[in-house]
This record gives sequence, C-alpha cells and structure tokens, in this order.
Amino acid sequence: MRTACALLTICFLGGCEKAPSSDSTADSPEAVQQEPVEKKPQGFSKLEWKIVDKNKALEENPNLVEVSNETNAGDYLTAVTQSHFAATSRLNKATMEYNAKLSSFANSIDSSEDPKPLTFEEFDEQVRLNPNNMKGLYPWQVYAYDETNGTVTILEDREEKKRLHEENGLPYSEDE
Repeated sequence: MRTACALLTICFLGGCEKAPSSDSTADSPEAVQQEPVEKKPQGFSKLEWKIVDKNKALEENPNLVEVSNETNAGDYLTAVTQSHFAATSRLNKATMEYNAKLSSFANSIDSSEDPKPLTFEEFDEQVRLNPNNMKGLYPWQVYAYDETNGTVTILEDREEKKRLHEENGLPYSEDE
C-alpha cells in the first residue's frame, strides 16, 4: 500500500505530460497566431443594493414595474440559483421592513399616537447604518421604500433590462 501511494505521489509531482518540443515550427508566426475566440454571452452579476423613494421613482419613470424575485422550478438546472437570489431579496426586504417598524415604534414610545412609518430620509439613514449585506438584485432592479405604509418592494426598469440583454447577446423575456 505504501509503495502504491509513493508511486502515485511521484507520478503527480513529476507530471505525466510530454516535454515541450524544441522544434523551430513551434516558434514560427503561424504557430503563434491563434484563431479569434468567439465572444460568449455572459450573465449579469448581482450588484450592491440601492434604495429609492418608491413614489418619487414612479413619478420620474412611470415605466418602472413592481416585481418579486421568484423561482422558475420548470428550469431545474437553474432553479437552485434562482431560489437563492429570490430568498435573499425576500429576506432583505423583510429585514428592512422589520427594522423600519421597530424604529417607528421606538420613535412613538413617548407619545400616545400610533406609530407612523419613517420618512424616506429617516429610512435611508437607518438602513445605511445597519451593517446588513443587501444583495440579490440585477442591475435593472432597485429596492423601493414606500413611506405611506412603510413597505419595501423591488422596482424593475424593463427598458434597461432589455437594453442590457441585447448588449450582452442574451435572450430577453419580460417574465424572467
């Protein structure tokens, strides 16, 4: 057994590949030239989070659509990855809403009034002080805070999504 392990170790350390040839053909310009590599479409990486005031964002760009990141279980190859990001964005939204409600309750302890949702400025300041790692959104998505009821949603710019898909050579679907 020890002999077999020693032989395997020697093979791995010594390598099993052929030594480079010293032919003059290997140094010729024809050998150095490589065929152009076809550019493959790349996916989109998740970006750092961004929070906007929902009402102002919808005023400025009425084409924004409220979405929820979900899993398409019909595509079993990518369902696990989709589930990871869907769960991450839901957890981030729930965390931000919970912290906002907690802050509004803390602000109303001294008064006899019902707690009011935080303003966008208060919410934005509170979220930036909180060390949560908010990720899980595509470049065309943003977290949006609605100060009228204290909820957090995800807004998506479909035109930006289509433009980025076409730029990267990826198929575009509004359902994704």
